[in-house]
Amino acid sequence: MDRLSALLMRMEFSADTFFEGAFCGSNHFPAQPGTGHLHLVRRGPVTFTHDDGTLLQVDVPSLVFYPRALAHGLDTGAGTARLLCATVRLAGDGDAVLDKLPPCLHIPLAQLPAMAGVLDLLFDEAQHGGLGQKLVLNRLCDVLLVQLLRHALASKLISASRLFGLSDAAFAKALAAMHDHPGRRWSVASLASLCGMSRSRFARQFHAVIACPPAQYLTSQRMLRAQALLKQGWLVQDVALEVGYGSQPAFTRAFRACTGLSPRDWLAQGER
Repeated sequence: MDRLSALLMRMEFSADTFFEGAFCGSNHFPAQPGTGHLHLVRRGPVTFTHDDGTLLQVDVPSLVFYPRALAHGLDTGAGTARLLCATVRLAGDGDAVLDKLPPCLHIPLAQLPAMAGVLDLLFDEAQHGGLGQKLVLNRLCDVLLVQLLRHALASKLISASRLFGLSDAAFAKALAAMHDHPGRRWSVASLASLCGMSRSRFARQFHAVIACPPAQYLTSQRMLRAQALLKQGWLVQDVALEVGYGSQPAFTRAFRACTGLSPRDWLAQGER
């Protein structure tokens, strides 16, 4: 299995199309944790606005991808645009992978010849699809995202060394340990020992390749495991012990720091 496939097998991402067709006017997309946005502009113009005041003017058929939660708006002015829009929800290592991308990717479709076949299928399904159309559109958007990662690697929008650091052989045992047993009391020293490195060398190289300290990476794995268990109906106090926290309050503080919500509020938000 090639390195990108091996990495993508650990990602959990899904696209959910919510609009396709002619659009005139404006809309705003708030930042939602764990959610990105994909906009295919088949016909413009469209102006994308960002909270920091920057604007992105799209006048030709283009792909605009926000890999991470980023509030933004779109406006067609006095004209009408043809759009296909989808949310992209992330779990597993999805956040870690897409964190390597710029906050906004704008690529004219003319620069994506390798995606032409999928784009043709996507636009044809959007216009002529029948029963099961939404499912087909979602799956085609999933394929499009994989091809987008290929393009980002080939065009050096993502550093291959940083991206594949997630499956780098030097850290494979430490990463596997944190993925498989996030509730254990891992220390930098114990993780370094698994990789046959000194504590200082492991911490330094891990941060350089993975782009965060080992403790932060472990916390992210604990939160992903906690979210999965909460969805399965586990009690908060049992989840806290399972993912390595000595008390429910300590777990709740860590969970809130990661998601901005308490475990119960996070679950309630997902049910709305």
